[in-house]
Amino acid sequence: MGLLALLLTFVVCVSFLYPRVIGDRLGFMFMLPVLAYTVVFFVDWQFASLTQLFTMIVGGACVGIGLLFAGLPLSSPQPKAFMLNSMRGLTCLKENRPYLLFQVGITCYEELIWRVFLISTLLLVLPAWAAIFLSSALFWTVHGENRPLGWHSLEFFIFSMVLAVAYNLFESVLFVWIVHLTRNVLILSASDYEQRQASMS
Repeated sequence: MGLLALLLTFVVCVSFLYPRVIGDRLGFMFMLPVLAYTVVFFVDWQFASLTQLFTMIVGGACVGIGLLFAGLPLSSPQPKAFMLNSMRGLTCLKENRPYLLFQVGITCYEELIWRVFLISTLLLVLPAWAAIFLSSALFWTVHGENRPLGWHSLEFFIFSMVLAVAYNLFESVLFVWIVHLTRNVLILSASDYEQRQASMS
């Protein structure tokens, strides 16, 4: 329990201090033992059938799309334009492959820490609703783009809560990872498309 408490302290510290005090490298160094512990003790390594994998991947992608578009009235001043730009920009993502690969890695990294490790650890001492709320609050905190507070902050917190509830219900890191990745890819797609349009005008 002592090691678990120390690792939990690392996650809480990074959540509050990144990126203002703790930078990328130091934050990643703090998270390495957390990732190792999570992969060894908390990830349930089971072979899934192709049907199960297909269901989790397609289901996660659909949920990710639904969550992003449902939250657009809160997070975007022009929801319809953002939605269209997300779709239009998908064809150009291959030209932004390095950042796309980065999103694959960072979303997996975040899910392992703020969902798998944090919720699993908090559930040892807290009821499910408290573990879900606290893990979501810490995940919200580590994302500096949520400040200053605004409607986009509320949308992101709701997104964090949905991910936490989904992991608590299904205990599938693959599912929540695909949800998270899908949302990020669509945001990247819209941003990339808008930048291209601005550079051409």
